[in-house]
Amino acid sequence: MKTNLVLIGMTGSGKTSIGRKLSAQLAAPFIDTDLYIESLTNQTISELFKISEQYFRTVESEVCKKLASEVTHTVLSCGGGVVLNQENIQKLKQTGWIVFIDRPVDDIFQDIQTKNRPLLKDGKNKLYQLYKDRINLYREAADFIVENRSTMDDVIQEIENFFLKTVQKGEGK
Repeated sequence: MKTNLVLIGMTGSGKTSIGRKLSAQLAAPFIDTDLYIESLTNQTISELFKISEQYFRTVESEVCKKLASEVTHTVLSCGGGVVLNQENIQKLKQTGWIVFIDRPVDDIFQDIQTKNRPLLKDGKNKLYQLYKDRINLYREAADFIVENRSTMDDVIQEIENFFLKTVQKGEGK
């Protein structure tokens, strides 16, 4: 049965901030998969990427499998590249609804520190390329798409409305 809300989207789209506030409003636990990976491996995401992106993606996939099978009634915020492996999405969909938080790239670039993001060390053009490469994967994976173009409270309200409507319909069994 589906009980989790799984937030996906580009780095800087608001997944973690929205996820934390959403989990508080729903009285549900919150897990940021990148932070979970860091605590599990005792290494930062940047350190894992220095080993190789493939190494990081392998760890990320193992974490997706683990969380999909072990947590319930939880809000999960996934790293931006989680959609690169369809097995991640398949596992997460077994126990959760996938919510794509779509935010304009220009807004993302204004808000984030690219030096702390391994895939963005090359700057703004890399962010646009990642968006172009991933946008269809996000859309295909999503059970619900919310545009993050207004306030965080508006975005959270849209997600809550989707979640409550879905639960009331009895979907996800």
